[in-house]
Amino acid sequence: MGKSARRLLISIILLLVFFTASCGTQLDPTVRHQEGYIVDMTGERIYVISHIDREDIRELGEEELLEKSIEASEDRDLIAVWYSVPNPEDYEVGDYVEVSSREVLDSFPQQADAVRVRVLAEP
Repeated sequence: MGKSARRLLISIILLLVFFTASCGTQLDPTVRHQEGYIVDMTGERIYVISHIDREDIRELGEEELLEKSIEASEDRDLIAVWYSVPNPEDYEVGDYVEVSSREVLDSFPQQADAVRVRVLAEP
């Protein structure tokens, strides 16, 4: 393989890496905290929504829960997040929790790995 072919191959690889990295989900390395109710669970994840009441979990559907949460929130960040947790059996739907996380995927609902989860007394 000649020098020009090698340079072309390296250039193409670098461009692919650049485009792949720029199209990815943005991650935020800061520690974040969310308080809210666990409204759903699947496998090793818990779904936490803030700014709702415990009774809302039984009475409202997901879209209505999200709408209420958004209306009550001054900040649109961390209002509905699916958290991966190491011991999902420690929690149940209806628990009021504080969750700490680092890298939050920029989606809706957001997704993150929980660094710490504490079950709290209800507000």
